[in-house]
Amino acid sequence: MIGTHGALWSALAAAAILAAALREAPAAERALPAAPKTVDVQMLGDAGGYRYAPATVTIQRGDKVRFTLVSGPPHNVVFWADSIPKGAAAPLAKGMPQTVDKLTSPYYLKTGDTYVVSFDGVPAGTYKYYCTPHLLLGMKATIVVK
Repeated sequence: MIGTHGALWSALAAAAILAAALREAPAAERALPAAPKTVDVQMLGDAGGYRYAPATVTIQRGDKVRFTLVSGPPHNVVFWADSIPKGAAAPLAKGMPQTVDKLTSPYYLKTGDTYVVSFDGVPAGTYKYYCTPHLLLGMKATIVVK
């Protein structure tokens, strides 16, 4: 009798494990980290003024921001070193290709020119930036990294 009970308990335990496995979501349905996305920001200079549009974007760590010159060149992207989160300068610089100075993109002159900044490895927080030639005309904006 004891042998029969042991075999019965083993069979019940195996059935419970199998039932739990079947209730678990398939691998394709399990929550995976969101794939990095690219957010677009336009660089504009026209009758509406000099500006980045949108002036504020919110992204996740690891996302990229693609700046596209639409009108009113020259434009660039410069992050204020004193208005980014502590510890952000090095990873942000790493995500900025072909800089011409610290946290400073090259100038872009042709409609359709783009510059992509990666926010991979940066701390969450607020990142304020501006366009050097048009700062006095109010061309500044903000990226919020969650």
